[in-house]
Amino acid sequence: MMAAFVMIQVAVSADLRALHGALHAIAGVKTVHFLAGPTDALAFVEAADQAGLMEALGKIRATNGVAGTDTRIVWPM
Repeated sequence: MMAAFVMIQVAVSADLRALHGALHAIAGVKTVHFLAGPTDALAFVEAADQAGLMEALGKIRATNGVAGTDTRIVWPM
């Protein structure tokens, strides 16, 4: 199992409710939180392997309303 935190920059014109739903519809996205500060949203993503994680990250980046992402992979302990 692989996991990552994805910090998301939201486009100025984005509909936040629609974006929240669209992100949750992506396989592997477990949580989505909107934040105050330099990062607009934070998503937690899990996948069976690196390929699955990369697929989910690609779908997040392609989601309407996402202006950019910054990803932190979680190291298993």
